[in-house]
Amino acid sequence: MSTTARAKTTWRDAGTVLLGAEAVALAIWLVPASIHIVKWPASGPVRLALLLPAWQLAAWSAAALVVAGAILTRGRTASMVRVFGPLLIFWLWLIPYLPWIPDRFPILLVLGGPLRWAIAIAALISILLNTTKLGELLSRLLLIGRGTVFVVSLALYMGFGLYSAHETGVGGDEPHYLIITESLLRDHDLKIGNNHQQRDYRAFYPGELRPDFFERGKNGEIYSIHAPGLPALMLPAYAIAGRYGVVALMALIAALTMLAIFDLAGSIAGRRAAVLTWLASGFTVPFIPHAWMIFPELPGALLVAWAALWVFETSERSAIRWAWRGAALSVLPWLHTKFSVFVAVFGAAIAWRLLRRRRALVAFATPVAIVTALWFYSFYVIYGSLNPEAPYGEYTRIYVLTTNIPHGLLGLFFDQKFGLLFYSPIYIAAIAGAWLIWRRPDTRFLGMVLTTTIAAFVASTARLYMFWGGSSAPARFLVPLVPCLTPLVALTIAEAKRAASQAVLGLWLGISVLIGVGAVIEPARFLLFSDPHGGGARVLEAIQGSAPLADVVPAFTNPDWASHVGQLALWVSVGILALAALMAVSRLTRVTGPWRLAGVATLTFLVGGAVLSAAPPTDARQTIAERGDIDVLWKFDGHRFRTLDYETFTRATPERFRELTTIDVDARALQIADAGYTVGPLSLPPGTFDARVWFTSPAARDGEVLVSTLPRATFGRRAGILPNPTSVTFDLPVAIRRLTLHVSDRRVAEAVRRFEIVPVSVIPALERPDISVRSIESLDARDGAYLIYTDEHAYPEGPVFWSRGTAVTTLWVAPAGASKMTLKLSTGPKSGRVSVSVAGQSQTVPMVANEIKDIAFDLPPGRSIVPLTVQSTVMFRPAEIDRTSTDTRGLGCQVRIGLE
Repeated sequence: MSTTARAKTTWRDAGTVLLGAEAVALAIWLVPASIHIVKWPASGPVRLALLLPAWQLAAWSAAALVVAGAILTRGRTASMVRVFGPLLIFWLWLIPYLPWIPDRFPILLVLGGPLRWAIAIAALISILLNTTKLGELLSRLLLIGRGTVFVVSLALYMGFGLYSAHETGVGGDEPHYLIITESLLRDHDLKIGNNHQQRDYRAFYPGELRPDFFERGKNGEIYSIHAPGLPALMLPAYAIAGRYGVVALMALIAALTMLAIFDLAGSIAGRRAAVLTWLASGFTVPFIPHAWMIFPELPGALLVAWAALWVFETSERSAIRWAWRGAALSVLPWLHTKFSVFVAVFGAAIAWRLLRRRRALVAFATPVAIVTALWFYSFYVIYGSLNPEAPYGEYTRIYVLTTNIPHGLLGLFFDQKFGLLFYSPIYIAAIAGAWLIWRRPDTRFLGMVLTTTIAAFVASTARLYMFWGGSSAPARFLVPLVPCLTPLVALTIAEAKRAASQAVLGLWLGISVLIGVGAVIEPARFLLFSDPHGGGARVLEAIQGSAPLADVVPAFTNPDWASHVGQLALWVSVGILALAALMAVSRLTRVTGPWRLAGVATLTFLVGGAVLSAAPPTDARQTIAERGDIDVLWKFDGHRFRTLDYETFTRATPERFRELTTIDVDARALQIADAGYTVGPLSLPPGTFDARVWFTSPAARDGEVLVSTLPRATFGRRAGILPNPTSVTFDLPVAIRRLTLHVSDRRVAEAVRRFEIVPVSVIPALERPDISVRSIESLDARDGAYLIYTDEHAYPEGPVFWSRGTAVTTLWVAPAGASKMTLKLSTGPKSGRVSVSVAGQSQTVPMVANEIKDIAFDLPPGRSIVPLTVQSTVMFRPAEIDRTSTDTRGLGCQVRIGLE
């Protein structure tokens, strides 16, 4: 190295390169590793780590030293600091594996879960910004036009929407809107009773769909509680392409809404702010995933966005155009009764703007008055009352109350499963925007209209106790408010000139987009669809790893929602602390870049949250430990991982490993019914387990302990005299996601003290069968034999199943040591051929109508499960053969399995 080159290399630069390289080595070693809380006694959490062998860490560390040495030798240290500096952030991956600190502050374990990849993404982006012209490219992208906004929005929404529709189908209230559309198409009316009776919903909904109504019409017919506006709008698309056509229509409406939002934001805040506002609203919750879902909130958002534009614009328009605008605005109540708030506020605002243009005012107000009158009259025609709440009967009197507003406000904005700000913190910027929009004379009137609309609609919506909207994604009820919030966000973005404010907005925007887009990449995981009454937010459960994150974040869907206000106050305090730290660093140090300031705020928020939420409730600790036990069992592979017991700082012996991963449930926390109590559901990998039930006294008692899963699979049973403890050993041939243990009889259940599942022998991860289990059933032919369904092309009927039409269905059979499988085949009233394959042996069987054929296969010895494939060349529908039947399934071949 030359003297000049050596002079340019400082100790700080050399240390950055060396530590950055070692951080990468550590990260590579930790990629497959995991850390788990497996027990949580009063003394504190007990952790167990699954790590690769230490020699691999040594090898990667040596390689990192070689790379760092080569860089230092060549004298390119100064330029390489821009690459290796951001890599220092990977040292955060080590924190969950440190002794003592994560035990005292368990939230820090989140850095060992999937959230660690956010750290990797941050490092990569920082490197790209330091070494490429990515910043200039992003600046140019902020100048895109409205055409690009519309095309990109439409492409993404339609792509995500059609993919989601194919993978997950419809749910929640979606099929109820579709059945109204089906009634309009088939019967040209809104009476849905006959459509449900005829199961006209089979085309888009595979299950049993009951009519969603409270009050019958005055003619005795069933009308849905859901408004007819959306079904009428969907009718052409549904008639052409079914539910996929409807999804495409919703995507188009969403893209038009984004275009209107972009236009409004651009008019009041400029092009750059408009593009960022488009990202902030179009790719975050709640617009994601409602941009392609079948709910009235989306077309409502489009009409609200147009109405906001009409309030703001000052250009002259013809009377005919104002008439069309009035007609469009008056459609809102036909989409949902609560949207009448928008008609009242925006209608009054537009009328005020048109006071000096009487012709335009009359043209606008006339369709509003006529269509609104028809809306009221429709309730009189159907229910005999002009009251828009008539379809709901007594429901509104019981569940729509002013006293619910505090609960509803907390839930709509802060709930971990359904709150707007929890998923999209970028909307916090609307608070500052509300002040900014009132300051400017040209936007003051718009600001008054928007803030009035937001206050009126939120207050009206918060009156509903069920603020989460049933089976919905987060903040569905607030989707129509997005066009009212985004102008406020746009002004805040436009006024963010300093590094500190840019850091805060950038951090909020990045979190919002990452959650919104990341959660819908795999729609089948339903990350945005949480159970309102059980568990935590699925997004939190997906990223928390072994940290108790979901247990320390407020959940206002719980009956004891008021007790979570303290949790909310804690996290608000942490957020304020993070903002204060960011402001202090920006003023008192040389750290002025938005990227670094965002890092300061993030670390402060993480550390502050870890300190203030260090002690979860006792019941939450038990749940966390149970989850940790199950996670270890799923991930453990004795051939690859080494275990580290943090109580002894040594490798766990097999006996210690079994002790640490025993699932322990305190029965005193369970709710006992007359039929006993049920523990679970639990998710367990294949293997052998021992379920133990401990009673409060040593005396034996008469009862039953059952280990099973839905719909009809029993893995173990102990009936009669139950000693203390009672042990039931059972084998799982495949992974079971919903295993339960049931203790029958209330008297016996009341005597139970605790329950354990001991992992006797778990099949290693790399040796488990790669099977996606849809359901499993016991076979009567042999104890311990099971039929495992893996696809949607089979209809289970107890020990018998039907193949679906002419499709190929693949199942797996656990033969329980049998050497031969016999099959009884029938194609019902049809003649044809059936192809059957068992463990690689194939037969094609000619079938005659209404006859049963017997075939047999020898089973290979030692196989715990064997594949069974069935395909019929013919199909029939029972409802077409028997007029008294309502079964419209397409059936191929019936199969009954015997084992010898």
